[in-house]
Amino acid sequence: MNYLFLDIETVPIKINNEDVKEYLMDKKISKERRSMDPNYSKIITIGLKSNDKLELFYGDNEKELLVKFWDLVNKDVIIVTHNGYGFDIPFLLIRSIVNNVLPKNINLNPWQMLNSNHFDTMLFFSQHSNFTNPRLDILAKLNNINTPEERILGNEVEKFYKQGNWEKIKERCTQDIELLEKVFNKLCKNYIENYKR
Repeated sequence: MNYLFLDIETVPIKINNEDVKEYLMDKKISKERRSMDPNYSKIITIGLKSNDKLELFYGDNEKELLVKFWDLVNKDVIIVTHNGYGFDIPFLLIRSIVNNVLPKNINLNPWQMLNSNHFDTMLFFSQHSNFTNPRLDILAKLNNINTPEERILGNEVEKFYKQGNWEKIKERCTQDIELLEKVFNKLCKNYIENYKR
């Protein structure tokens, strides 16, 4: 099976419209919440790893990043994420529509995850939120999988973006993809491959 490990990094977009600013204030939508919402944020990095080849698409041209991503996705690949059904995939879909990039028609059904083109380790280990949603690094530590000693946190991405520090943003994305791959290979791969026989 061909697995494609995926992670994205996002930052809030600058809001200039006064009506939108007022709405955000009225609804008490914080900057932190906006950074997790594709209506108010944009993708600045898409990280992919397949067959030991890591690719990072990054920069301010979100449309270009999305075109490159969808060019690599096909029905023969299984996308592996951590919280991909809750974040990465819907974010990619909405930002693709906003940028007039047509997403590919792939099977992304969370309720039939084992028969879809997307396997989400968070969804699997929480069993569709029946249990606690484990953070990726916590899931790794619980199962004796090495994690980077100095892990860059998601809430640091915007700071690095404002500094123009793309190396730190790429490092953050790379850390998550490599940790995701370790977790998946140790805990999920045999299960999926036995199930799909």
